Amino acid sequence: MTTSPPTCTRRHALVGISGMALAPWAKRGLAAGKELVVGQVASLSGSNGADLGQGLKAGVEACFLAANTAGGIRGQALRLISKDDRYVPEETVKLTQQLIASDRPVALIAYRGTANTLALIKSEVLVKQGITLVGTLTGAKEVQGAAGVLNLRTSYERELSELVAQVQRMALDSVAVLYVDDAFGRTGLAAVEQAATANGSKLLAKVPYDKTPTQVDASLNDAAKQLASVGAKAVILVAVGDPVYAFIKAFRPLNTASRVFCMSVVDPAAVVNRCGVDVASGIGFSQVYPFPYSEKSTLVRDYRRALAKLPNAPEPNYFSLEGYVYAWVLVEALKRAPDSPSDAQVSNALINLPAMDLGGLRMQIDPRTRNGMRHTDLTVLTREGKLVG
Repeated sequence: MTTSPPTCTRRHALVGISGMALAPWAKRGLAAGKELVVGQVASLSGSNGADLGQGLKAGVEACFLAANTAGGIRGQALRLISKDDRYVPEETVKLTQQLIASDRPVALIAYRGTANTLALIKSEVLVKQGITLVGTLTGAKEVQGAAGVLNLRTSYERELSELVAQVQRMALDSVAVLYVDDAFGRTGLAAVEQAATANGSKLLAKVPYDKTPTQVDASLNDAAKQLASVGAKAVILVAVGDPVYAFIKAFRPLNTASRVFCMSVVDPAAVVNRCGVDVASGIGFSQVYPFPYSEKSTLVRDYRRALAKLPNAPEPNYFSLEGYVYAWVLVEALKRAPDSPSDAQVSNALINLPAMDLGGLRMQIDPRTRNGMRHTDLTVLTREGKLVG
């Protein structure tokens, strides 16, 4: 398997989640002036993983374009309005409030960031407005079960537990952790600590770094020196964005024996591009969505064909696949809601969705955690810079 996508054929019918064709109404055209607005606030710029927000946005747009081509939701077109919070939690809350007031979305979708999502939850915007956020790119335990959030991403606890277990199965029985000193990093560190205890792995070091722009470079260099010296067989990075690449480039010359593992919030292609093939070779990545670079599953085939229809279509990756699934679940809920649905009717349709097979990915909403996903996987970069499962 490689990161270079095969040629995609264009298709003008959206296949339903069950694999059956959409109902006859879908063959009719869109009704003039009728649309359902959906809002997104996510990092679309900056150095802290803007590619994640951009990927989510592309995936949602691809699914909405496919749905609109097939007739929309009973003739109503879906329209995504996206705003850039630059990964700043205060901006996430402010822009969400503005978006709800000015554009009256039927739902929110495809946010990202632990601190950002927690700030939104704490603000009680979702509860006060009665609106649902469908999918946010965080697996923090504090988000699980939060009112107003339908989470469609495996929890960090499960993701890191599976990663630590896999590391131990590879006979890498000692681990060290680099983590960003913020809500995301501390949540991930706690999950690694719990997993290491449960799996009998030795946790030799846990080193934070300061993401403040004026401090981050020096902090990462110090962290690389500390972690290179402890002799852990595996180093797990609870980090995202540019600091990941900076750490890897600082760490590798100091220690080539320890295996490096990233979480699903890191783009493997970006690691190759930013660090170089030789440095990136052998780095592992936990994943919480299916492999997007082949067409073995119906889900990935549909996603890749939908993505290819976007203007200036981006290359497939895990984040746009995740956004596509978020949108697909929302489309299915809107099909079950009344015409011109209220926020409460959309929320009710979402939380009451039955268990589904999304063409090779199972989705079943847990009423306690309000999370519908449990998928985990591990991928590795080869010496040629190709990602394999």
